[in-house]
Amino acid sequence: MNYSVLTKSAFLIICLTISGISNAEVAAGPTPNNAGKIGLEIVASGSARYIKDWISTPSDEAVTIKRIKNAYPEQLIVIAFLVTGMTADQAGNYSFSISVNITEPDGRIMFGLRGYAKGQGRQPNRPTFIMADPALDLILESSDPAGVYKIIAEVTDLVTMQKSKSSYEIRLYK
Repeated sequence: MNYSVLTKSAFLIICLTISGISNAEVAAGPTPNNAGKIGLEIVASGSARYIKDWISTPSDEAVTIKRIKNAYPEQLIVIAFLVTGMTADQAGNYSFSISVNITEPDGRIMFGLRGYAKGQGRQPNRPTFIMADPALDLILESSDPAGVYKIIAEVTDLVTMQKSKSSYEIRLYK
């Protein structure tokens, strides 16, 4: 499935905090950048449902993403990369690439790949977010150390070679 051509001008984020009792907080999503100012948002959820919602919802409607910041062994974590501010080439098309690293609590890289996800298509008429393809599924195991895992990604606008970094943290509890 090609997520790269799917856009959203806004999305709603529900932050779930687990501290004995789960609390949900509704917060407005980030504002998309104008063309020429590449940007990246990383989102993670315990389900791929938000990706299906993203695909099936018109681009001018919000999508709710139940973000997770805490995880337990063997729990599915679905990570998506939302890109904004791409620059069009002379034909009116954008193109970007995303490299990603995931670090363990001690800072060692447990996963890293240049050019992991991509996006290309017709430049949107207004500022928006494009979901890179593919998303990244992560399952931390009981043998992985407890602590904060960091997802660090960098998007490169392949038209201008402009770059932007973003990070997202998930705490593994045992």
